[in-house]
Amino acid sequence: MDQAERLRDLVKEKLNISKTPPKHNVDIYSIASGKGGVGKTNIVINLAIALQQRGKKVLIIDADLGLANVDVILGLLPKYTLYDVLVRGRPLEEAILTGPHGIKILPGGSGVMELANLDMDQHKSLAEDFLAFKDIDIILIDTGAGISKNLLSFITFSHELIMVTNPEPTAITDAYSVIKVLAQFKLERNIKLIVNRSSSQESAKATFEKLNKTSDNFLQVKLEDFGYILDDTKVAQAVMAQEPFYLLYPNSNASKCIDQLADKLIGAREKSRRLTSIKDVYKRLLKVFG
Repeated sequence: MDQAERLRDLVKEKLNISKTPPKHNVDIYSIASGKGGVGKTNIVINLAIALQQRGKKVLIIDADLGLANVDVILGLLPKYTLYDVLVRGRPLEEAILTGPHGIKILPGGSGVMELANLDMDQHKSLAEDFLAFKDIDIILIDTGAGISKNLLSFITFSHELIMVTNPEPTAITDAYSVIKVLAQFKLERNIKLIVNRSSSQESAKATFEKLNKTSDNFLQVKLEDFGYILDDTKVAQAVMAQEPFYLLYPNSNASKCIDQLADKLIGAREKSRRLTSIKDVYKRLLKVFG
């Protein structure tokens, strides 16, 4: 108990340092899916670039413990990950990658769960490193597919959840399974649904209506129709080239859909009026994992 009290005092002291950035909006979104292969990570990367082009400073946390691949899609080679920061003492700045248009990427891997095992010196070091982040407006957390303790923890950490599915029956069923677990844990707040690889706007709408009706009827959970990405051969071509389709094929149907998602996210963000500084983000992270 004495050690825990000392830790709280230490972290409180570090979070009250005079260099703490002024309070402004930092919105945190977890992006999840019921199954792998629905295009979740691709959406995260291209959406981050679109937001960055609109003047928002975006940080991606790659929190998929098993298949962390944000860096692979972008053709980047991380020298260190969050695991190296927490376990091997590397400075946080050494793990941060800079992607297209200045987006920041934190390769997480298994390191995200190590937050629960930090001692006082490690908390002190991480707090100092985390507070050095400047001008972060939006944090996108690319979580693993399906249900895991990792996903539940990051949903608690986030302001809102973005669920990605596609029109396939198995993808819809798996997405519903995730929503069902979230409802059981009372974590179903503000679930935005994106339908990926849809043949048309009408098909995307039908997929949303099917999942929303089932969730509402059986779980009393209403989803938000956040948008869709049209099925587009340019996406696969960009993946093979290890380039974001939003940059390689800016006039493609998929890129136009990303534009709509980015505009909608910024619009929703401006309406929320959430005041969360990077200091508050760290405190939120510490509360969930520490």
